[in-house]
Amino acid sequence: MILYAGSIKYETWVKILLGFPIVLVIAMGLYFYNIARLQQGISAVTVHGFHVASIVLFATAPFILFIYWLVLPTKIFIHQDKIKIKYGQFYWNVRYETIECLKTAKGIPPVWSNSSVTSYRNQIEIVRIKKMNIRLSPDNRDQFLDHANRALSDWKRTHGS
Repeated sequence: MILYAGSIKYETWVKILLGFPIVLVIAMGLYFYNIARLQQGISAVTVHGFHVASIVLFATAPFILFIYWLVLPTKIFIHQDKIKIKYGQFYWNVRYETIECLKTAKGIPPVWSNSSVTSYRNQIEIVRIKKMNIRLSPDNRDQFLDHANRALSDWKRTHGS
């Protein structure tokens, strides 16, 4: 049973940072395509090379989007026995027996944590027992923490932890 469902917050600077490589490869693809199209003083072999380069660069943009879709979180769900984080078509189930506590977090995430921070103002940290901590940025941090801590304490009370 889903107790809470929310989205991940992406700040403007993250969107710009993620969009930059896509804009760059498309701009470079257009540049190489236009050089090949104009063909002024360039050998046929070089023109073919520019055509190939433009095709490769144009194909890179959807590939980058696909990688983003795979590795960036999109949704977060609180269930009675776990927290479920959605990445593209995949889910990461974080069971309550592995969670020590959930709390707000600030600053740059430590190297030894699994971080998907996309908003430095909305960070939460899932402190885990003998596992890497997880940092996320839910859309509504306070509401998420309220539901998650309530579900975690209910789970601990019923399971004697």
